[in-house]
Amino acid sequence: MGIDASAAAGSDAAKSGFFSGRPFAALRILATLGIVAGLVYTLSPGELIDTARDADPWLLLAALGVSVAVQALVVVKWRVLLRARDVNVRLLPVIRAYCVGNLLSNVLPTGVGGDVYRVYRIQREADARAADVTMSVLYERATGYGAMTILAAIGAAFYYGNVVLGLLALMAGVVAAGLLALILPRLPLPAVRQDHFIRNLLAHRRELIAVYRMVVFSLIIQGLNVTTIALLGNAFGVHISWWYWAFTTWLVAITIVAPITLGGFGVRETGFSALAKRAGATAAQGASTGFATAVLVILVNAAGLLCVEIAERLRTVETNTN
Repeated sequence: MGIDASAAAGSDAAKSGFFSGRPFAALRILATLGIVAGLVYTLSPGELIDTARDADPWLLLAALGVSVAVQALVVVKWRVLLRARDVNVRLLPVIRAYCVGNLLSNVLPTGVGGDVYRVYRIQREADARAADVTMSVLYERATGYGAMTILAAIGAAFYYGNVVLGLLALMAGVVAAGLLALILPRLPLPAVRQDHFIRNLLAHRRELIAVYRMVVFSLIIQGLNVTTIALLGNAFGVHISWWYWAFTTWLVAITIVAPITLGGFGVRETGFSALAKRAGATAAQGASTGFATAVLVILVNAAGLLCVEIAERLRTVETNTN
């Protein structure tokens, strides 16, 4: 699930100003080309080609399968959050909006384009309030970052600390999750009028519980996301601890939040290159892992969009026939 900027709520601000204008877009394109070219030059094209040639195809295929599962689970999570806001929409439009949003975020020179599209598309599909759809997107992003941060902390505890410290962190997390599951349904919430601005942030207790459950669900999703990257790394010869990948994935995700390049290209690869080298692998192996991660996200979402379009056409044909 590659993660990009999650500022869907700032869509109004994103419509104007330098950071959404053509000069900034041009700067991001130039930055992308410059960083990628510099990385390729530093490593040498031959080294990258040799690394890619020696990659294990079965591990790449396994990474593809896990990546498909990750994207599917994120769609499920987003739909749950939409329903918690009483935004009812068919599954296929949700998948389409999600896949197109991810593709836009990885292609367009904007940090919010993908999320803004998701809000726009679902708002029209469901005839829902923009605030409701926007908050569903923000909660989907926030729960993902939260789960990633938790896994990164536990990963750092295991990798840099010791097994006992890591197990204690896991046990503390399980206890905290259990306590929250008991407390949230009984937590007294202040009564506010229906049109109060707080209602835009949290519609009702049912949404609060849904967000909590999606944080827990996101731990599974992020665990699979880390597994995808670990499989890609292993395919290119990076044999390091899964816990290190958990910490590394979080570090790289944080660095690509800033809208410096298109979809984090260049920054992601440089980050994986440096962190993999620090763990004993080669810089080319780390960079290859980063490039493969980006390509995998684009391929999976493009394939998902294609499947949706085929399903919609078949549905239209069936409807017309009947």
